[in-house]
Amino acid sequence: MGDKRSPTRPKRQPKPSSDEGFWDCSVCTYKNTAEAFKCMMCDVRKGTSTSRKLLIP
Repeated sequence: MGDKRSPTRPKRQPKPSSDEGFWDCSVCTYKNTAEAFKCMMCDVRKGTSTSRKLLIP
């Protein structure tokens, strides 16, 4: 019947070099330097998720 191999996936493209050394705050979207461990604008820690858990009463 043919080839059973899965189709090849496209390779991920690296981020543009202009973004190297920065991270975007997930809360206020401010572009911080890579050395900053919290956002310079809103003091949210680097890597903090903006998703909120549903609280069940």
